Parts: sequence; C-alpha cells; structure tokens
Amino acid sequence: MKKTFCSLLLSAASIVSALAQTPAITAVENGFSFKSTISPGVLASVFGSNLSGSNLQVTLNGLSCPVTFSSASQLNIQVPWEVAAGSGQFVVTHDSLTSAPFTTTVSKYSPALVSSSGAGSGEGIFYSGSHQITTTNPANAGDVLVTYAVGLGATTPAIATGEITPNPPPLYTTLVNPSITVGKKAATLLFSGLAPLVLATDQINLTLSPSTPVGAETVTLKIGSAASSLITIPIGCQQIDTSVSVALGPLNNPSAGKYTQKVTITNTSGKQLPAKGSLVLTSLTSSAQLTNGGGASCPSSDGSPYRSFTFTGTGSAQTATLTLDFSDSSTGNITYGQRVLDK
Repeated sequence: MKKTFCSLLLSAASIVSALAQTPAITAVENGFSFKSTISPGVLASVFGSNLSGSNLQVTLNGLSCPVTFSSASQLNIQVPWEVAAGSGQFVVTHDSLTSAPFTTTVSKYSPALVSSSGAGSGEGIFYSGSHQITTTNPANAGDVLVTYAVGLGATTPAIATGEITPNPPPLYTTLVNPSITVGKKAATLLFSGLAPLVLATDQINLTLSPSTPVGAETVTLKIGSAASSLITIPIGCQQIDTSVSVALGPLNNPSAGKYTQKVTITNTSGKQLPAKGSLVLTSLTSSAQLTNGGGASCPSSDGSPYRSFTFTGTGSAQTATLTLDFSDSSTGNITYGQRVLDK
C-alpha cells in the first residue's frame, strides 16, 4: 500500500516524537546569583534533563516564560512580570511531552549583582566612566560607579514580559529604591532602573562613600527585606578631601601653548596620613592636557588625569608640593576640580 507524502511526514513526526524524552526539572535558580530565590521579571535558569525540543514552552503558574537559551540540561528564561508572589509551579513542554510541575517560591524581590566570572559570586562588574573596575584598575573611595543587577522588582512605567528595554526616554525606574553598601559603608544611590537595550536587567548608579575601606570589599545589595552579599569590588585608595587643603598657585605660561602650576597639599586633619597619594584632576578644560601626570600611587579609575605625590613631614606638618605641566593650544584658561586620594 502506497503512503502519501502527507502520511510520510506524519510518520516522520511520530518517529521524532517517539525519540524525544519527557523533560524533567531539578532546579530553578536566579540567573545572576544561582540561588533558588526568584521574583517577578527576574532572569532565571531552569536545570534538569531532556529540556529542549520542538515547540518548547516554559510556564510558571500557567504564564508563559520567554526562553532566551535552551539546551538539554538548561533553559534561560525570564520570569513573567505578572506572576504573583507566593507558591509557583514551573512546567516545561516540548514535542507534546510535559514535565512534572516543579514547585518553588516566588519572592517579591530577589536582588543579585552580576559577577565578572558569571558564576554568581566573587568580583563583580563595575564601571567608572567607560573603564571597568578590576584588580589592576581598582575603584577609589568617592568614585561614581555603574553596576548591573536583577531582581529589584517592578518599574515605572511598567514594561511587558519579554520586551527589550528601549533607549530613554522614558527611564524605567524601580518602584522601590535599593540600598547598597561597600565594605559596610553606605553608598549614595544615584539611579536604579532597567538598563537600555537588554532584557530585564537593572542598572545601578552609585557614589562610593569617601571612607570606603581599601581592599577587596563585600558589596551588599538590599531591597525590602531581601539582600545579597555575594559580590566583591577592589578598592585602591581612600578619598581624603576633608583631611587636606589644596592651594593652587598662579598659572604660568613659559612658552606658547605650555603652562605650569604649583599645587600645595597640606594635611589639616591633625593626624598622620599615609605618605603616598595622588591629586586627581576632574573636569579638566577640554582643550588642555596634563603632560606630566601619572605615577604609581592611587591612579584614577575612570581615566581622569592625576599626579602621584609623597607627603613630607609628620602630622599636621605633612605637605606635598607638585608642579603640574599642561599643554593647551586654545585660550590657556585652564580649570579643573580636585580630588585627593591616599593609600
């Protein structure tokens, strides 16, 4: 008996279906921390066996979860924004085969910072301007930084599940502001909301406390009653602006396009400060360049020009005198702000 082309296709589909195996879920974890805590909107990973196949669908309490990656043992998904906090049941379906429900708890928040290793812990990903913070380019106390997280809850305006965050405007800010501490010192939150052009990833802008301790410091991200302390950041130097005075001498012009300025830094704290530090020049006139900048002590993390120095004297008699050399082919009206860093 001859089989029609359609019947052959149906037979082939039956063979594929027969070869497919029933999916099984063994764990669902936060996609940044790889802990079991999840929340509405969060990026998550589903682990198990036989998870990938044709017509793949993942649901949580009957709500469809967008799938961004699939393999036999792992699916990356977004938890729907619409799901309510409480008990949740995940189900994976493909090739007309359905997993047993996997029961978990959906929390209101599940904060987690991104790690540089992708393993959920260790050194985090932070940026100072366009420069990434690393052990060879540590942050300094007082720096303005940007980092990324998930699990900070709903935003205003709201955004649809599966939608890539568009470029602003508007800014999709979190309904509740998180707090962030580094080395147990509270950072100042500047912004918390969805990062543009990615899916369900929060951007956090912050200013480190000037008294943030030096070293590999633990970062704690907290929102509501939920907190995460899995990430660290290297801190190179403290900011000592309130412990010193900075006196700028006149700007001299020894030759065309060349300028020099003497700067005196004096310890006003009444206590001994570490001997080695740096003067960071912020918002330097765009046409000017510091031509004798640099040094081994306390480099700027964002690429701002700086000059290392060494204090002489002791206690309140500690001083450092620097001569800054500039080039400027424009007006010679050179201005800049100052930050003083110290080991």
